[in-house]
Amino acid sequence: MRRISRFALPQAALVKLSSNTEEIRRLPPGKQRADRAVALWKRLPIGTKRSIQGVLAAMSTGLQRCMYCEDGQGTDIEHFRPKSAYPLHAFVWGNYLLACSHCNSNHKRTAFPLDADGTPLLIDPTVDDPVEHMALSPSTGLFEARDAKGTATIAVCGLNRDVCASGRQDAWVSLSQLAIRYAMLRDRDPASSHAEEILRAVRRYPFQSVRVHMVEILKSPRAARLLVQPETRQAFERYPELAGLSA
Repeated sequence: MRRISRFALPQAALVKLSSNTEEIRRLPPGKQRADRAVALWKRLPIGTKRSIQGVLAAMSTGLQRCMYCEDGQGTDIEHFRPKSAYPLHAFVWGNYLLACSHCNSNHKRTAFPLDADGTPLLIDPTVDDPVEHMALSPSTGLFEARDAKGTATIAVCGLNRDVCASGRQDAWVSLSQLAIRYAMLRDRDPASSHAEEILRAVRRYPFQSVRVHMVEILKSPRAARLLVQPETRQAFERYPELAGLSA
């Protein structure tokens, strides 16, 4: 999971969402609102859903990766605050994320833990910077919580399931080697088209949070010496575009 910028939604979609929210607001709080939110979501025009999903896909990392695990393709519009418990958020653009069907159906589902003050304990990558709440262990591929928000997000979203941890381990090795190769090609020919292909692959690789954490580790000389091979460190130092997050 990495920080994601939220883009603007087309006005026509925003108008439809706002209309549904007002319809829900006219009902008394409780079950009636929840039932209406679920029903209206099922009836939301396919064009509006496609518009929402298209913008979320453009926001996502790599090649339309899930905003939680970054492994599977993001196919589902995920309600960060579940629509059944928070019906007035069911049609709020800022409440939508892109998730793979596995994360959406098998892990987060309708979970939404709060702390004692009522503050959400899950990381919203369009609001929070996940690096502030979770650290990555390159050797294991596991996220390690830095605070309660990190702990809850790792548990609820299943971020440390075996397939994801193994994928992050592989991503660390692959991105390290791609960075070295990129630097070699640029050293030989600053205008190398093959180098540009490698840079594009680096930016679209699954598990983009691995690259974010690699850049974070490189900011600490001691940690970098322990965790990042010298050739990779030198590649990132000479070619800062390797750290850029544009797809």
